Amino acid sequence: MRLFFALILISTAAVAQDVDRFDLAVPRHAVKFSPGHLLVNYHPTTEFSYEHRIARRWTLQGEYGKIVNIPNSQPEDRIQDAWDSDRKGYKTKLEARYYVYATRSGRFTWYAAGELYYNKINYQKQMVTHEYYDETRDAIYEKTHRQRIYHEEKGINGKFGFLWNMGPVLVDVNAGLGARFIHYSKLLPIFDEDKDDFLEFTPDETSRDEPGLALGVRVGYRFPWRRTD
Repeated sequence: MRLFFALILISTAAVAQDVDRFDLAVPRHAVKFSPGHLLVNYHPTTEFSYEHRIARRWTLQGEYGKIVNIPNSQPEDRIQDAWDSDRKGYKTKLEARYYVYATRSGRFTWYAAGELYYNKINYQKQMVTHEYYDETRDAIYEKTHRQRIYHEEKGINGKFGFLWNMGPVLVDVNAGLGARFIHYSKLLPIFDEDKDDFLEFTPDETSRDEPGLALGVRVGYRFPWRRTD
């Protein structure tokens, strides 16, 4: 009988310790910012997310990003080539997370996640060319071509990542694979779609379905928080 009660006490203590570990590691509430979407992105985005714990190891995270209108290049630098301007649109994500492991101190915790996302963007592609009035080439004039591009993308991702908790501040890193469903529509298609510069990164402006790679690094603030040692 004494052995039975001793085993109950040991198992209860182990469960309590495990609960406390996830209570330290899994944020109840957290707001985050994604610097990569603003700095390393063909369509720069100011992207913020909010994570909310709904169960001991489960959280939901929603994210919204607003497209920033930053031209990739200026016409004076790219004569005879195209550049993009007048960007508009947004990006949204909804993610469910399950935290699979946490260190004893709660400083590090790993999770698996499923994500749905939707992007809606439109921008104006422009190109400046120099042409001659006649065959003698005595007079040259500059011509500006404009085209409106509409881009819609939705997809699903499976991801694995970890949180690094540093007091109320956290770093959230994840990676995964998924499926992308991309649709483009254009007004006045005047550009040569076959022209491609190997040294220049531009999006493939064709509608398609394809596998995708998901990568993310976010910094955030969690509240309320308990000290981790």
